[in-house]
Amino acid sequence: MKRRNFVQSLLVVPAASVAAEQAAPPPAPAAQRPARSAQSAAKLNLVEPDSAAETTTGFFSESQFAALSKLAGVLVPAVKNNPGALDAHAPEFLDFLISRSPAPDQKLYRGGLDGLNTSSRKHFHKPFAELDLKQADSIIRPLMVARAWDRDIPEDPMQHFMTRVHEDLRTATRNSAEWAASGSASGRGRFNQGRRFYWKPIDPRIGG
Repeated sequence: MKRRNFVQSLLVVPAASVAAEQAAPPPAPAAQRPARSAQSAAKLNLVEPDSAAETTTGFFSESQFAALSKLAGVLVPAVKNNPGALDAHAPEFLDFLISRSPAPDQKLYRGGLDGLNTSSRKHFHKPFAELDLKQADSIIRPLMVARAWDRDIPEDPMQHFMTRVHEDLRTATRNSAEWAASGSASGRGRFNQGRRFYWKPIDPRIGG
């Protein structure tokens, strides 16, 4: 699902605007209305939602969002001319998306991010966001499990979370305005969009 299409699907007309419109008196006949030149008409410049403003966070706690951002940089890094998850603002988008997702998805994400921080503090005495790549890998790699097919969800909650967040980060990145712009600039075809795996060949659906 395109990120911009998802955002557009949430737009609704406020009930108060509808009520005000219904209560307003009918417009005057055309002969009684003053003429208005084309120059005086209001002009609206339409832009894509992703380019209109910075995405703000708010669903995850500060430590959870920091862990998600660290995870994004490790799992979906920038490669050559392709933007990574951080370049595409995938963590901010997932913060927005999960805030409007069913309760089980919210519990999965919050539990998974808290689990990364707990494991990090246990082994390295600092939050997950402060780990270097080698330390982060030591926590992430055991949670990356092979799957026979997409719906084969691991029973372990942390492995389930890692499978889900890896897929969500890649999807959010590939459907971002930044990814589309880089593809236009480099001439990248749609057949190259799958090469976004965590330290090849470790992919949750392929195995290592």
